[in-house]
Amino acid sequence: MTFWNARWGTGVTATSGSTAFSLSRELAPIELYTAASRVVAWIDTAGQRVTDLLNNQDEIRLWQPTVPQEGTVTPPSDPGADNGEWQSLVADQIVLAMPPEWRTNRQLRIHRKLRRVAIDVGQFSVTGNAHVPFGTEPGPWMLDRGRRFLPLTDVHILHRGEPPFEHVVSIVIVNTARVSRLVPLFTLA
Repeated sequence: MTFWNARWGTGVTATSGSTAFSLSRELAPIELYTAASRVVAWIDTAGQRVTDLLNNQDEIRLWQPTVPQEGTVTPPSDPGADNGEWQSLVADQIVLAMPPEWRTNRQLRIHRKLRRVAIDVGQFSVTGNAHVPFGTEPGPWMLDRGRRFLPLTDVHILHRGEPPFEHVVSIVIVNTARVSRLVPLFTLA
């Protein structure tokens, strides 16, 4: 008797034609902050975590990126339409990335300790949960481990520049090259 696992099954792997086009168009909204602006766009993750995309690529492809002005809302057009509005953004320009919340399959999750940290990055103060390996504590080593981007969960963001604002989001990805301070915080749990 052979044990069959759904993850080992043969999925649709078309590489050409309309099937390949429809498979490659799983767009998700993303909000990015650079040193100079806020960018709202759609991103094709191709089933990968946005943190992995940022750490493994020098630039990311964005569909219909817009730089909304303060107080205006720019509704994105249909993400399924293919009208050639793709642009690239150099990953090193990103200070913070706020991808959509994405829960992975329980069997694929990497289980780690959650430790609260405070980070200063550019004009932002970010407080969130770092997912650290068991047996370690958060500290400056998190910025020097060869990864360019660090994800945090259950995050509070304070923008100290103009205009000042606050965000509470489920996940933020921080550019480690732009971090000026990382402080572990004590948790009661």
